[in-house]
Amino acid sequence: MAWQTMKDNGRIAYPACEVHEKLITFSTMLNLKPEIVWKHFEELSDIPRCSGNEEGVRQYLLEVAREHGLQSRVDGAGNVLLSEAGEDHKPKAVLQSHIDMVCEKNSSVEHDFETDPIELTQEDGWLTAQGTTLGADNGIGVALSLAVATGSYDFGPFDYLFTVDEERGLNGAAGLDPEFLRADKLINLDSEEFGAFTVGCAGGGNTEIRLPLSYEETTAVEPVRINLSGLAGGHSGGDIDKGRANANKLLARLLDDLWETEALQLVEIRGGDKHNAIPRESTALVNIAGDPGNFEEQARERFSVLQKEYEETEENMALRVEVDPGVVDEVMTEESGRTAVGLLRALPNGVMAYDQKFESTVETSSNLASVGMEGRQLRILVSSRSSRGSKLESLRGRISIIARAFGAAVEQDEAYPAWQPDMDSKLLAEAETVFEELYGRSPEVRTIHGGLETGIIGEKVDGIEMLAVGPDIVNPHSPDERVKVDSVRMFWEFLLKLLGSFA
Repeated sequence: MAWQTMKDNGRIAYPACEVHEKLITFSTMLNLKPEIVWKHFEELSDIPRCSGNEEGVRQYLLEVAREHGLQSRVDGAGNVLLSEAGEDHKPKAVLQSHIDMVCEKNSSVEHDFETDPIELTQEDGWLTAQGTTLGADNGIGVALSLAVATGSYDFGPFDYLFTVDEERGLNGAAGLDPEFLRADKLINLDSEEFGAFTVGCAGGGNTEIRLPLSYEETTAVEPVRINLSGLAGGHSGGDIDKGRANANKLLARLLDDLWETEALQLVEIRGGDKHNAIPRESTALVNIAGDPGNFEEQARERFSVLQKEYEETEENMALRVEVDPGVVDEVMTEESGRTAVGLLRALPNGVMAYDQKFESTVETSSNLASVGMEGRQLRILVSSRSSRGSKLESLRGRISIIARAFGAAVEQDEAYPAWQPDMDSKLLAEAETVFEELYGRSPEVRTIHGGLETGIIGEKVDGIEMLAVGPDIVNPHSPDERVKVDSVRMFWEFLLKLLGSFA
C-alpha cells in the first residue's frame, strides 16, 4: 500500500455533518490551553464517529496530512497511519490512539449520533457534553497525536497510528497491517488517569446467547411497562469494581420477586446495547391479571429494597410503572417467561477475582451487557474479561454451561489477548524519569482491567515496548463522561518532554 504525501489545501466534506461555528470558536472563548490540542478536539467533536462510522474522521486525518505535508496510509481495516519519517527513515516511536467513540445519551436528550456534533460545555474545570458521551475516550488521544504531528518541535521523526472500531471489540487493532508498526516503541494515548502509567491490561471476549421462546394468545388489553433507569453505568472494565448496579440484573430480580405475589405474563425485556458499558437502563412489558395501581405498589415496595442495597452507588436510580398504550395479542408462556428471567438471574455479573500481584486491580469479571428481543428469541450479550487467559476461558465456559442448561444456543467470539507487563522496559524507565523531573513524584505503575489495543499490537510485533498514558477522564462510556482540562495541559507538558528525550 503506497504512501501518500498531501500538500494542497483542498477541503474535504465530512460525511453526514456540518461545521458548527460555535464549536470552532470554543477554545478561544474559554481560553483552554494548549490551544493546538483543543483545536483538534473541537474539530473531532463536530464529526460523527460512533464505532463503525469513522469515515468522516478518516477524511479529517487525511486532510490534516495534506495541510501539513505528512505522509499517510490507510490499511484494509480502515486504520490510518500518518508519518513524518516516510519510507526512508525509521520513526523513533509511534503514538497510537483510536478514532471511534461510544455513543450513549440520556433518554431525555434529543441527539442523533449519525449527524449531530457533540455539544461541549465546561463545568468547574472539567469539559463535558450536554447529555451525551463526550468522546474524550479516545478523542483526547487523537487530538494530542495531531497536536504533535502538526506542531513545530526539534525532535522526531514519529509515526502516528489511528485505529478504528476499538470500542466494539478492538477490531481495528485486530485487522491492523503489521507493516504499520515500524518503531520499537509505542505510546498508547488511551489511558484515563494522569500520573498513572499503564503497563498491562486484561484480555476479553463476548458470548452471545439466544434463548428460544414460546408464546400464547392473550385477551388482556392493558399491558404495563416497567422501566428501571438512572443508574450510574460506566465502563465494564474500568468501573466494574465500583459496586454499581447492572440494570438488566436488577430488572430480572425485580420481575422474579414480583412473580411471588403477582400473575405476570412477560411480553418483552430489553436493556443495554454496548458490550463494554454497564447497562444503565432496562425495561420490560408485562400483562397482569390485577389492578395496575396495586401492581405498581408491589413493584415499588420491592424496588425500595434495591434502592437501599445500592444507596451508596445508585442515588439516581428510578422506577417507572405505567400502563402502555399498545395492544398485546400474545405473551410468553409462563415457562418461557420464567426461563428467560431465570437465565438473566443465573448469568455471572461483576467482579469474579482480583489480581494476586496487583491486589487493587480486577483480574476477572463479567458484564451482562445487553438483552433484547429478536423474533421469538431472547438475545443476550455477555462481555467477559481477565488478565489470565486460562481464567477467561474458564469463565466463558461457565457462562456457556449455564446458558445451555436453560435451553439456549451459545456463540463465543475469539478472545483478544491480555497485555502482560514488562517492568524492565526502557520506555517505562525513561517515562518515569521524565515524570519525576517534572513533578517531583513517582508515577503510579499499574495494570488495568479494561481492554487496550496494546495486547493485540504486542502479539503482532514481537519485542515492541509499549506504554499507555493520558490525562484524567472519568465516567467514560456514559453521558457523565468528562475530562479534566488542567490535566490535559500537564499531560501535554509531559508528553513533549518524553518525546524530546528519545535519542
